[in-house]
Amino acid sequence: MKKEIVIDGKTIKKDIKTLVNKADNLITNTIRKVNYELINMYWNIGKMIVEYKKYNKSKYGDAVVTGFSKELGLRYGQGFSQRNIKCSINLYQFFINGYPGNYFKNVFWSHYREIINIKNKKIIYFYLNEVENKKLTKLELRNYIKSKSYERTISNQRKGSIKNEIEKELKDPVILNIENKKRSEKELEKEILNNISNFKKEIGNYVMFFESQYKININGLNHKVDLVFFDNKINSYILVDLKINKVNNKDIFQMQMYIDYFNKHMKDNKFNNTIGIILCETKDSRLIENDNIYQIKYFSEIPKDKELSRIINDNKIILLKTEQLNIDD
Repeated sequence: MKKEIVIDGKTIKKDIKTLVNKADNLITNTIRKVNYELINMYWNIGKMIVEYKKYNKSKYGDAVVTGFSKELGLRYGQGFSQRNIKCSINLYQFFINGYPGNYFKNVFWSHYREIINIKNKKIIYFYLNEVENKKLTKLELRNYIKSKSYERTISNQRKGSIKNEIEKELKDPVILNIENKKRSEKELEKEILNNISNFKKEIGNYVMFFESQYKININGLNHKVDLVFFDNKINSYILVDLKINKVNNKDIFQMQMYIDYFNKHMKDNKFNNTIGIILCETKDSRLIENDNIYQIKYFSEIPKDKELSRIINDNKIILLKTEQLNIDD
């Protein structure tokens, strides 16, 4: 009588996991190769049309694009719509010196369709880098554009100089994309922790979550820092204090105490100085902040376009006024 073969449950699970990991790498690499060739195909189509119109002095105008799109659509389907053909032209004109896939590995054709028709080249590069570094999905990218991620980032930057590297990535205001608008600070913290991946993308490209309610002792008194992060790019801790009310000088002083503690007890010699962010519903532009403390306004969801534009412009005006004061001094 033959003995029954008994399969160790743990062993087979381990084997399946190993096989899945190998398959995952294979599938991912295949998708990247397909995407690379797809983008190159559209780039070449754009090049072909641009060169044709150049040598024929554009005598047919957009009729060439319309007819070309229609004929390819009949043969190959929706992938050659007029929108895609126009995107192809813009893609070639933007990357006129070579294939896009040579520069951006994580940007797919669906991303380019969202970005490449933007008129400003600086803004295109900004969103391409956001997708590349944060591996944004098409929907995430669309929300980034809708929420004016570029404008919210540069609104923190002083004209002609950046007082801290974090200003290259930190957005103001921050869009939390959370529900339950009326909440306590504790509830706000819980909502952020439940959506921590989105929050990290709002404050930097290389941010790691460290801990919430981090306990520190200053002069015998216990304190808790709401949220602690570490940014691998700027090589410093980022402390976040949540305020549902208007920020006051006490909040600034408290954040400075936290920063001093981290710089003294937590910061390695190779680290840069700790950054403090006071995340609030209402900013007070009259408060004096040092170079490492930022008041950042937050929204639970993307506000209406006019309101968001107004706040971004207000941030720029405040910075200009601050610069003027510094010059006069």
